[in-house]
Amino acid sequence: MSVQKKRNPAAAVMLACLFALLLLFNCRTGMVADDFMFCFSRAHWGRITSVRDIVISLAALRREVNGRVFSHFFAMLFLLLPKGWFNGINSAVSTLLFYLLYRYVRSGDPRRDTLLLGFLLGAVFLLLPAFGQVFLWLTGACNYSWTMLVSFLFLLPFFRTYLDSACPFPQGARGGILRALYLVLAFVTGAWSENGALAVLFAAFCFLLLIWRRERRLPGFLTAALFVGGAGFLFLMLSPSELNGRRGEAGQSLLVRVWSLLTARVSPAILLAAGLVFLALLGLLVVLLFRKTRLGCRLWAALIGLGTLALSLLLIADDLRGAAGPLFAAGAVLSDTRLSLLLAFALFALLFLLALSREVRAPVLAAAAILGLAALASVAIFFFALYFPARSACPAVFYTSLADALLLSALWERGRPQPLRRLTALIALLCVLVLPLAAWDVLHTGSLLEQRRLLLEQAGREQPGTVVCVEPVTPVSKYPACWPGDEDYFVGEMGHFYGLAEVDVSSYVNQEG
Repeated sequence: MSVQKKRNPAAAVMLACLFALLLLFNCRTGMVADDFMFCFSRAHWGRITSVRDIVISLAALRREVNGRVFSHFFAMLFLLLPKGWFNGINSAVSTLLFYLLYRYVRSGDPRRDTLLLGFLLGAVFLLLPAFGQVFLWLTGACNYSWTMLVSFLFLLPFFRTYLDSACPFPQGARGGILRALYLVLAFVTGAWSENGALAVLFAAFCFLLLIWRRERRLPGFLTAALFVGGAGFLFLMLSPSELNGRRGEAGQSLLVRVWSLLTARVSPAILLAAGLVFLALLGLLVVLLFRKTRLGCRLWAALIGLGTLALSLLLIADDLRGAAGPLFAAGAVLSDTRLSLLLAFALFALLFLLALSREVRAPVLAAAAILGLAALASVAIFFFALYFPARSACPAVFYTSLADALLLSALWERGRPQPLRRLTALIALLCVLVLPLAAWDVLHTGSLLEQRRLLLEQAGREQPGTVVCVEPVTPVSKYPACWPGDEDYFVGEMGHFYGLAEVDVSSYVNQEG
């Protein structure tokens, strides 16, 4: 996988356009939801005015809310600075994230590499649920898109060592400095966010196992780095707030609720029998798959394709039911987290089957499988959680998209360029259709947020300490940073930020939904 460095002007232009678009969107995005909360110290609920206040607030946050001290440090820091700092830095970080993904799959062939970058950009743009919350929302970006950057930076040496069989760090003093910085990165990655850290540590562990299987030895430094990353994850998960059940939340996990819903309609005996039949059929298909027979691959492809089509139609019909108009109907379909995850995993599975049937190199197949399993792990952990916010699907979409690009590149090497060309063309067409709606929604929502800001600032000057009623800002799609109903949870912090007692939007929100 090591490639000779070649300039790719087309890729550079695409990344420059991405930076410009994200910068525009960031500049048109105001403060939303948790942004108001992180302006105040969790220790005394006064305004944060210095880095010292941030440190004190993070200590209280770790005791009461969660252990994400690194992501929340940057959120609080940017809220201290003029918004322009975040706009520029966040746009650069997002662009760097896609450049890093490009480095994972870059082959040295400019045509192929340009298509791969286009595929990655388009797949994330179309499939990522809560796109604006991940890339534009200040607190959300620090918790999600920045998570993916540190995760892929940490994973890259494991990925390269497995596929290239070469040490990713240079020798000498420069290599020593890079190793020291990498160990710091490992701890930070493990402690950044719950499902993002779990996914990347799982992937790194799997790559380490494959390296050991091939070489009959473990690379000492990468093994140590994995342990340091695990220590960071323990630092995150053993915070007092996590041990005490984050904010004292109580309720049933998603897994328990799904089981209760099923048993309320079907007897446990029938569910058990159906589960055994399903496992038997799955076992047969797995046997056929591992034998790499054409029949096995075709059966799996037919099963996945038909199942995805049927479920997609059901989900789309559900989204269209009760939509207020064509615009909201399109926005509902684009923003459906269930549909996005279904398509992301189905596309990965179909490309994996195609690569398997075309006898793509085993190391590439193994690397893609690890990325796909990491994506699954990032979602599966939420079966034991109380809720699953759409933005938490971020790692799943990034890992499956990277695995897809890896498989498409390998198919190109096997003399099958059509899948990459056709998929990239299809995604480009869909992006051309969706981008106007996304841009309008972000800019329109940004204008509404700006109008609200001016209104609340004026009310804070003229009527300090009062309650001000405002209408909710309701986006059409997943592309703006805010989402319906977010004001319900932060009316107090929003009011205090502007010098008011409270900002009342709950009556409007409840009337709408």
